[in-house]
Amino acid sequence: MSLAAVEPDRPEEFAPALRAAVDASGLGLESIQRRLAQRGVRISVATLSYWQTGARTPGRRASLEVVAQLESLLAVPAGSLVALVPPPRPRGPVQRRTDEVTVPRFTEREAVRRVTEAVENPDSLLLGRLSHHDDVVIGPDRRLAAARTRIVGRAEADGLTGMGITQFLDDRTAGTPRLAVRAGGQVAHEVLDAEHRVVGVALRYDEPLQRGEAVLIDYELTTDGPGPRDASYDASCSLAVREYVLSVQFHPGDLPSRCEAYQLQRDGTPVRPRRRLRLDRRGQALLVALDCPPGTVGVAWEWDAPLSGR
Repeated sequence: MSLAAVEPDRPEEFAPALRAAVDASGLGLESIQRRLAQRGVRISVATLSYWQTGARTPGRRASLEVVAQLESLLAVPAGSLVALVPPPRPRGPVQRRTDEVTVPRFTEREAVRRVTEAVENPDSLLLGRLSHHDDVVIGPDRRLAAARTRIVGRAEADGLTGMGITQFLDDRTAGTPRLAVRAGGQVAHEVLDAEHRVVGVALRYDEPLQRGEAVLIDYELTTDGPGPRDASYDASCSLAVREYVLSVQFHPGDLPSRCEAYQLQRDGTPVRPRRRLRLDRRGQALLVALDCPPGTVGVAWEWDAPLSGR
């Protein structure tokens, strides 16, 4: 299972070059969007914002065509921005040590990207993440019984209106995912891709946030039907987080044989070697990570023996 698991390539040069070109043009992103639309090019203001801040980079051919149109619109040399777009990440099998827990591959990237783009809000890039806590419970059937998230954010600009939240279930035997917001705002709209087990909500704050104001966002993942029988849980974020805490509570009568913490950069390379986590007397694994850079951090586990009675 993964939270907001769409992560971009690391933009070493593209984002600052685009931002400089936009600043030099004197045009706002909404004006740029309108002018592109007049040329037959469709792109959201949120995506343009993500590109120039580095939270996301163009990756598909259609996106590269948009970048080429941006070069013309912003009056920069042809090919100057396209040349800075990071190349696609290499694909293929990755060998691992036999004593390591397997971290599942992300199998529905495009479906998650579509849902994320449908609920995204560019204001989310201006909400600093002070803390992010995930509490996960694994039932006696080795399926997810509950997952609750609490995020404390602080506005870095005036007038922030909301953010997008996306959840994805990798297990194809799981029921349909649902998100229930407990605190922090109201659900403006929900997007559900039941076939690919992706759900997203556009969260609107109760009142626009002003610079320096904090907000506590609290939501819970549920399913219509069985929970996923995943072997990991992680959070993938496009912004740095001061403190990330993940607790995974296993059934005391059926504890996994191995449990490991992992942390990945945006391109999937490890931030540091994976490390074993010790379960406490109640069967809980606890991961605490401080000053997390943009990327993915989580816990993976596995059992040596099959589930009794199955």
